[in-house]
Amino acid sequence: MPISLPASRFLRLALIAGCFILTGLSTAPRVAAARVPVSAPANDIASSATISLQINNKMLTAEVADTEDLRAQGLMYRKTMSPDHGMIFAFRDDQSRCFWMKNTPIPLAIAFIDKNGTIVSMDEMQPLTEIPHCSGAAARYALEMNRNWFRSHGVRVGDNIKAVIPDTLPAARDGLREILQ
Repeated sequence: MPISLPASRFLRLALIAGCFILTGLSTAPRVAAARVPVSAPANDIASSATISLQINNKMLTAEVADTEDLRAQGLMYRKTMSPDHGMIFAFRDDQSRCFWMKNTPIPLAIAFIDKNGTIVSMDEMQPLTEIPHCSGAAARYALEMNRNWFRSHGVRVGDNIKAVIPDTLPAARDGLREILQ
């Protein structure tokens, strides 16, 4: 028996709606999982190897973010950071770098550093924002410290940073020996 015109429209709409419902059900778990926040790490330097850095005769300790996962996590969710501690983001190539403060509740300052250890640019960053802070020049490293740290220690663009790598560095992290050497 042929279907009347209103009935065929109803069936087409039902078929389309069914496809949307099935599509929604098949992706629902992935969407829900994507919204689960990353668990917050400890409030201070603890999740990876640390190195000592020297800038203008001032020593500081920096957690090293030298893997994709560590760089993506950065200092997100940290509520405090000790005064002379920070995080150095190490990359394998030289290019313009951009950082943001998404999910980062502490105000930070950032210094972008080239492969020779020279600071090429610096910026102050407001917490919990998605404003890009870019190097404006090729950088291999980025060093995040508490807000005003660089200014209060007289650090400027053109200054050099040197790393002090401990002899006790685990063999699995031996690639760190290349940082700022």
